[in-house]
Amino acid sequence: MAITIHKGTHADTPSLVEFNAAMALETEGKKLDIDTLTAGVKALLDQPAHGFYLVAKRDRQAVGSLMITYEWSDWRNGLFWWIQSVYVHPDARRQGVYRQLYEQVAHMAAAEAGVIGYRLYVEKANTIARSVYEKLGMQLASYRLYETEIRLPR
Repeated sequence: MAITIHKGTHADTPSLVEFNAAMALETEGKKLDIDTLTAGVKALLDQPAHGFYLVAKRDRQAVGSLMITYEWSDWRNGLFWWIQSVYVHPDARRQGVYRQLYEQVAHMAAAEAGVIGYRLYVEKANTIARSVYEKLGMQLASYRLYETEIRLPR
């Protein structure tokens, strides 16, 4: 059956929450707080200036998703899109679902004035995902990612 891809809406919230929780557990061994995650998904859907989701469906059933957020580059005077929260349901893997999501990102980014590229980060140990990204033509960047997490009160 054919895969369809659309921008995420509030109707996709249960699938997006399920996929994000599964991805965090699978890739990082993290169990996410479902209330916080649900609020985070809804907040992005309510604030398109922060980003958007793409949802892949087969037979009206969500089988994959990703999130795009934005990073301004003053060096390049344009936006990078960050591909985040990538997940494909185990039953739909190795069937081109992520490829179609990625191709939709590429198509949308090329059509959007001011977008100068797209990036993603991946766990170093996730060799399967790294292989997929490389097969799609993405190149390993020379940057290392550093972070400081700050827990905000709810």
